[in-house]
Amino acid sequence: MLSLGGGIGNYSIGSRDDAKVVADYLWNNFLGGKSSSRPLGDAVLDGIDFNIELGSPQHWDDLASSLSKFSNRGRKVYLSGAPQCPFPDRLMGSALNTKLFDYVWIQFYNNAPCQYTSGNTKSLLDSWNTWTTSITAEKIFLGLPAAPEAAGSGSVQVGAIEPRIGLGSKLKASEPNRAWVSANGTFAIGFTRIKPTDRFLLSIWFAQLPGDPTIVWSPNRNSPVTKEAVLELEATGNLVLSDRTTVIWTSNTSNHGVESVTMSESGNFLLLGTQGTASPAIWQSFSQPSDTLLPNQPLTVSLELTSNPSPWRHGHYSLKMLQHHTSLSLGLTYNINLDPHANYSYWSGPEISNVTGDVTAVLDDTGSFKIVYGESSTGAVYVYKNPADENRNFRLSKTPVTRRLVLENNGNLRLYRWDNDMNGSSQWVPEWAAVSNPCDIAGICGNGVCNLDRTKKNADCLCLPGSVKLPDQENAKLCSDNSSLVQECERSINRNGTFKISTVQETNYYFSERSVIENYSDIGNVRSCGEMCLSDCKCVASVYGLDDEKPYCWILKRLDFGGFRDPGSTLFVKTRANESYSSNSNDNNDSKSRKSHGLRQKVLVIPIVVGMLVLVALLGMLLYYNVDRKRTLKKAAKNSLILCDSPVSFTYRELQNSTNNFSQLLGSGGFGTVYKGIIAGETLVAVKRLDRVLSQGEREFITEVNTIGSMHHMNLVRLCGYCSDDSHRLLVYEYMINGSLDKWIFSSDRSSQHLDWQTRFEIAMATAQGIAYFHEQCRNRIIHCDIKPENILLDENFCPKVSDFGLAKMMGREHSQVVTMIRGTRGYLAPEWVSNRPITVKADVYSYGMLLLEIVGGRRNLDVSYDAENFFYPGWAYKELTNGTALKVVDRRLQGVADEREVVKALKVAFWCIQDDVSMRPSMGEVVKLLEGSSEEINLPPMPQTILELIEEGLEDVYRAMRREINNQLSSFTVNSNTITTSQSYLSSSRSHATCSYSSMSPR
Repeated sequence: MLSLGGGIGNYSIGSRDDAKVVADYLWNNFLGGKSSSRPLGDAVLDGIDFNIELGSPQHWDDLASSLSKFSNRGRKVYLSGAPQCPFPDRLMGSALNTKLFDYVWIQFYNNAPCQYTSGNTKSLLDSWNTWTTSITAEKIFLGLPAAPEAAGSGSVQVGAIEPRIGLGSKLKASEPNRAWVSANGTFAIGFTRIKPTDRFLLSIWFAQLPGDPTIVWSPNRNSPVTKEAVLELEATGNLVLSDRTTVIWTSNTSNHGVESVTMSESGNFLLLGTQGTASPAIWQSFSQPSDTLLPNQPLTVSLELTSNPSPWRHGHYSLKMLQHHTSLSLGLTYNINLDPHANYSYWSGPEISNVTGDVTAVLDDTGSFKIVYGESSTGAVYVYKNPADENRNFRLSKTPVTRRLVLENNGNLRLYRWDNDMNGSSQWVPEWAAVSNPCDIAGICGNGVCNLDRTKKNADCLCLPGSVKLPDQENAKLCSDNSSLVQECERSINRNGTFKISTVQETNYYFSERSVIENYSDIGNVRSCGEMCLSDCKCVASVYGLDDEKPYCWILKRLDFGGFRDPGSTLFVKTRANESYSSNSNDNNDSKSRKSHGLRQKVLVIPIVVGMLVLVALLGMLLYYNVDRKRTLKKAAKNSLILCDSPVSFTYRELQNSTNNFSQLLGSGGFGTVYKGIIAGETLVAVKRLDRVLSQGEREFITEVNTIGSMHHMNLVRLCGYCSDDSHRLLVYEYMINGSLDKWIFSSDRSSQHLDWQTRFEIAMATAQGIAYFHEQCRNRIIHCDIKPENILLDENFCPKVSDFGLAKMMGREHSQVVTMIRGTRGYLAPEWVSNRPITVKADVYSYGMLLLEIVGGRRNLDVSYDAENFFYPGWAYKELTNGTALKVVDRRLQGVADEREVVKALKVAFWCIQDDVSMRPSMGEVVKLLEGSSEEINLPPMPQTILELIEEGLEDVYRAMRREINNQLSSFTVNSNTITTSQSYLSSSRSHATCSYSSMSPR
């Protein structure tokens, strides 16, 4: 540890001879002798090994020149110093320019002329960064006093500067313990050994994690190197990986102005110019990703993740961002003979529309994987939203978690986090996977067929008829292929005698367009599909199935991507006629087989016919009994409404009679009109006649009804039955005796019915639980699209139940967003409806926030019965909340009896829910937790931008406009129009009647 200026053990260098003497002493006692240099931290704490006073800066060069004469430097050399201000200090600069030191510690004291106030170190650090740009030391540390008064006290705050490695620097595979490490030691780049071989990869890995290195980047995965390999930053600025005389990889940055490289704390390896990190990197590893995406590493349209290649598969999986389709896509690409582009896409992320600007996928710091888009990346759609970190906006921040997103060797995209459990063990724990069923991954079984094992989590691979497992050491999934049958068939004279068709029931096959010979849509029957393959020499297999009840038959010339179980499909595989195998195949072309069994069939035909006649008679009796019994049970179910998972089917005439020809109207809404009815003479029901039903068949309607009917939660209105006669579509719900919530909170008469505060708060919490159920706990995630008081019904105990859920199109759980036309009610619609952004479940969260405000205030959010200052409730409520006078905005009928802490909590949650930025809104599950917790735990949310803009534009203008049009409310409006003004979107509660829709993302 050398110290520049001051301290103990001084040794003055006043001439070149002095420098030689000092060099000899340093080598013998510190650098090459028995003494060993202590770690940097020890040296700083324990003292200085050797202090040097110089008469002139040039003597540093003399000292460095003398030391360089020694053949080998066996110790790391450290330098500490306190440079004079302003930077660069002439003496310290000349010392560093010698490139003698491996580690540098600079202590800055808060003395004139470099004094600074506490927390104001930016100018100092800027000059420091500029000064140290060209320093070649592996690590440079800058120590600062914690506060001005701490100067000279020894109390320091250490900031590590990104280490920079200069031109001519090298790493050798023969020195595996040496690497270039990031400032805080999080990441390192160097050579890692591929066990149990003697080959190495140049790679970046997590340097601080125990165990074998977790590699996140490598440029030579396909070309491991020997122990003689070297990574060098050449004088031209080109970074070259060579093995003996062979160049394995290069950054191709010769003469591009590269002056140094650095390993950043983000895991990005950078090649920098003369300005260092002050200017954009000339090259970076983030621009050439391998199989891993680190937090905040962008995956743009021009980039892709690729899995490690597998010898048995001869291909790789890739994750790409598709600009034209604006979505992510997982695909398998094979490098096969003359067709290097054979590929199959088996998974897609959420699609987005109406996108301008670049589209980028990124894993953020919270562990959520999302697609950002727009000219300034203002839009975001989540591929995966990490529920553990959804509270980052409205609760205290959590300790950072180490994560990585990996495209694995088996084709799945999986998110991992580093977990340190209480028992002291540490490991990578999976948090999310793109594909839940491994058999949905093309090629996971090579060219074989994938079935799930007993655990239903892992792939169980089988070979096709005529194919056997090969003795492959790396993977037991490899099966022989039947591509040679094409040449054999073309040379064969008697094709029907040489080959046969083997049938694999309930099996489909992944194939690309390049694998298809023909698709026959007019196929007569299943057997014909197999016969067509047998008659075509180029065919190795055919697939039969139904597409929208229309048959198809794909004739395939190659089997590459593997098969999977599909009850609606049949796979026919061409095999050699003389081969035997264990299968459920059906050989219809082997004449010898038919002759050998002919006699046996004749002998058995008579008793079989007799047995069949007896069986048919028995089945007929059983069928009659079953039909009669079902009629009885169905009638009993209708009369008593004994319902299980599926709603009861009613005829239109039955519901017409039960409602007295739809005479007693209960209400109407965006989905239809509701009438009161009586079933079995005593059970009250609410019958909703759907006015605008999507153009769909009866089967699709019943499927959706059964899905809604299978959802049971105490805070959801129960679906009892339905009607699907001809064009009539009706739903039968349980009857809610206390009607809808709006009748209890919006009454202007002080003496009329109203709800006390405790009941209101319980209603708010229970409503949130109901919405959270169909958002997060159902097999099919549902967006309601019309959360408002009119759709919250109350039973005899004032228990709230959400109605009309599921009537908008359901969205599959695998897809986190849905681009839709609008269905909803003005005043409750999220801003993304108007801005034509993707609609997610967070649109319901916004509507719930507006509902929660109305529950607190007992009034509409826009109410011209108030004066101009208070008619816009959200603006008034936010002002009073921030002033600490939240009770002023509570329903006037509850003044003096409302719980102030619960009022504050409800208002905070409401304003978090109505944030314009979708990512800032909590999920409904988090809303429930916030309402259950303490108000002090919830941060004060910022004022939503939409509300702020409305206030700034002038509430009085909106107020006057509403007063003028109070008797002339619009009946509908078009959200896709760009002519809607801010004030128009708040004018009334009139409804629009378009429907939510969703894009299906079949993995196949």
